[in-house]
Amino acid sequence: MAGETRRKILEATEHLAQIKGLGRVTTKEIAQQTGLSEGALYRHFEHKEEVFFAILAQHLPPFLATLQTYTAGRGALHANLEGIALATLRYYRQLLPISAALFADTDLLGKYRGLLHQIEGGPHTVFELAASYIREEQQLGRIAPDVPALTLAILLLGPCFQYEFVRQFTGDPPFQQTDEMFVHMLVQGLAPGNFSPTAPGARAETG
Repeated sequence: MAGETRRKILEATEHLAQIKGLGRVTTKEIAQQTGLSEGALYRHFEHKEEVFFAILAQHLPPFLATLQTYTAGRGALHANLEGIALATLRYYRQLLPISAALFADTDLLGKYRGLLHQIEGGPHTVFELAASYIREEQQLGRIAPDVPALTLAILLLGPCFQYEFVRQFTGDPPFQQTDEMFVHMLVQGLAPGNFSPTAPGARAETG
């Protein structure tokens, strides 16, 4: 029961944050959205900031679990990389509306930085997991070893953040492309000289 109530509080807060911005959300509004009293909120969270931090933290474990479903040597390499990029893009889609408020409040940002060590991983974990996958593919010969795995991970995932930032800032998909079109173009752009075309399963099936 307590876990269900906590989930409702997080969902309501995230919904309100997306509508009006995190900094303008009040505990009264959260209580109204969940049908709880303000006092009941404090039985689950000590302060409003703790709710914000919990929202940021809750999206990371499912996302990391998704990344870990991609195993080196299995499936088409291009399709795997597109899947990793797509999951990253959608993770940023959830993260940006909430995290933007942190940058507008230096005290809140400082508190979040202080809690990062308590969270299972952080924003950098995204790149580390992708680099780990790429490194294993390099060992199997499906990705050329010339460029460090972390560099390739940054080149693959960095544009995903930029794409989603522009989409949320302007309200329109950049380049009139769907998420799938964008990650496909991104992987195709990295392919020459990096992904071995002769390795088994290196290319996704087409047609």
